[in-house]
Amino acid sequence: MTPIRKNPRRWIRRIAALALAATGIAAQASSHREALAVLNEPCADNTDTYAWVKPGAHDKLYLIMNFNPLHEPGQGNQGLRACNGYRYQFHIGMGTSLADRVVYRVEFKNTLVPEAAPSPSDPLGGGNELLWQLTGGTETMKVTRIVRSGRPMPIDEADPTRTTVLADNLPVLPNNHGPQTDRLIYGLGTFQGYDSGDATSREVGLYDQSFVDRFIHSLANGGRVIAGQFDDPYQLDEKGVFDLVNLNRDDLGGIPGARRPPGKDVFTGFNVFSIALEVPITDLFPGGIPHNGTLVANSTDSLLRVHSSINRQRVQTVDMANAITGLKGAGDWVQVGRNGLPLFNAGLVGTQRHTLYLRSGPERDITNFGADVLFPVLVRNADALGIYRALGVPQSAVNTLKGPRLDIVNAINLGRPIPVADGFTGDVITLDAAIDSSFPNGRRLGGGTAPNRNQVNVNTVLISLIVAGNPAAGLAKGVEVNDKDYLSRFPFLAPAHQGLLQGHGGINVPTVPDIPTP
Repeated sequence: MTPIRKNPRRWIRRIAALALAATGIAAQASSHREALAVLNEPCADNTDTYAWVKPGAHDKLYLIMNFNPLHEPGQGNQGLRACNGYRYQFHIGMGTSLADRVVYRVEFKNTLVPEAAPSPSDPLGGGNELLWQLTGGTETMKVTRIVRSGRPMPIDEADPTRTTVLADNLPVLPNNHGPQTDRLIYGLGTFQGYDSGDATSREVGLYDQSFVDRFIHSLANGGRVIAGQFDDPYQLDEKGVFDLVNLNRDDLGGIPGARRPPGKDVFTGFNVFSIALEVPITDLFPGGIPHNGTLVANSTDSLLRVHSSINRQRVQTVDMANAITGLKGAGDWVQVGRNGLPLFNAGLVGTQRHTLYLRSGPERDITNFGADVLFPVLVRNADALGIYRALGVPQSAVNTLKGPRLDIVNAINLGRPIPVADGFTGDVITLDAAIDSSFPNGRRLGGGTAPNRNQVNVNTVLISLIVAGNPAAGLAKGVEVNDKDYLSRFPFLAPAHQGLLQGHGGINVPTVPDIPTP
């Protein structure tokens, strides 16, 4: 095929003509603060979900959920804390059904022992300290597996015959604050004070991968888990996207009417809270994966349907005695966040339905959001901005791209015979456990051609599929690498940026003009 950079007009004409014939890539990207309902509740803000099987034997399923995004590493005297009062859940359906077969639930508990008001003779430590690291406060987590039997599963399921606590009181990975915390709190090296004349204890961090690995915990089912602060693994020129799809020339094959490159990754230097779970595949296929190692293109018996959710109790009241959250929960547990194919909510669902998406499950996505998928607003936006005219795309092709877009529905379902109906088609990551995961068959973290690359540039796939009707069109290629290298083994996430010497910030000299110069 002709590279888009060499002949964009010819290329886009060809791919747009294939709009209803595109058959195989699901749209994935990220959802940071995409909905009005999460702006004031970051603990309920899912950003990305990943799900893939271990290559080769497929004997492990890897699940990652990210939430509480856009955390500046050095921000705030309490840093990024695990969220009390929420339930973070991985939901797994099987075959054609979106109904939960197994749920893995993670709950966090932060504790702080109260003490009397300060006095001149107080030793260091305790609740009167200004910084969490010195308080002696603890952060732990509980991991529970819930197995579905024949009946619907309520969100506050507590049936002991169906629930198994896989581990409890597991320490959460602490934050990467900086060199003094590494030595004085984490015990990673000898501390020398200011009076030593040696600045090493204030300038050389010791928080490394071996320290992070201490917080990988074994589970009773043979799996593993880790949770805490990590580098945000997503990358996107979000500044341009949210200036009404103001894409740069690298995103649009070099057309002269686009803004000048380069595109900049908004998430560079930011951390996020992550849960990474390793699950033995026998939890899901006790008798083994059907036709393991063999692709059966029309099969559904080896499919897993994965999404994540965040839940809290319905009633939240101010509680002065709760030093951690200041709140007390009561009543039924309700869903306040979810995520499957990232950017489904931000890239397809209209603003007035964003909160409905967060509060509902994928089982009703056809009824609730079918029109958003079939008639994507992003295509109409691109048309109004003159993108298609600049690329020489005929209006007849643009009209086809406006919908109905059955190709997007087919992509979400991997081309498998899954009914396009409530309970079967929805915003979940679908993966075939019988074969190696390769996007869109699951979503893998890392695994690209370089250590800081993902297996696929999901921005390119997303925008190309929706806007051009072909996931291989090569659009949105302005930002393709992460700011840190991913790991090639569990938990795959890169360690958090250090609060002292990494992240965002500047000297503010000279001042920045109110209207920036291009």
